Amino acid sequence: MPEFIDLTGKRFGRLTVSERSLFSGNSKKPITYWECNCDCGNKTVVQGGALRRGVTQSCGCLQKEWTKENKPRTTHGSANSRLYQVWSLMKQRCELPSNNRYYAYGALGVRVCPEWHDLITFQKWAYENGYDPGSTRGACTIDRIDPEGNYCPENCRWVSMKIQNSNKRKRGDN
Repeated sequence: MPEFIDLTGKRFGRLTVSERSLFSGNSKKPITYWECNCDCGNKTVVQGGALRRGVTQSCGCLQKEWTKENKPRTTHGSANSRLYQVWSLMKQRCELPSNNRYYAYGALGVRVCPEWHDLITFQKWAYENGYDPGSTRGACTIDRIDPEGNYCPENCRWVSMKIQNSNKRKRGDN
């Protein structure tokens, strides 16, 4: 059985652990929950592993703030398009600590260039550089040529998932 790790008093993002809250699970995989005080004044109960891995860093206020600051403009009319989803998820991976892939992008310093924070600019680049809105799933995905580099026009291309999977960071490099 793994050794118990006391998180009382430790800080994780905007959360400060106040006390052990719950314990659940079976003898093979015990799960400890912690009551935390958020900087915004709210209290929340969080799984210990989620705190230690950086998955949960606030009571939810961080997500709400990010959404408010990055709320898509309704003037583009693209909110339901595949390209909008690519753009939105790319930004979330790099800028939103609560995103489940942030650890492999934003936490490692991967950023989205300032010009691509504008959807229209990103769309223009995409269509000029091979984006195919009619492609089948996995046939036209955004790929960083240098997997250590940022999302920017000079480091990105549209490729199949097969090509993208061969262009990954080495496991030990993360």
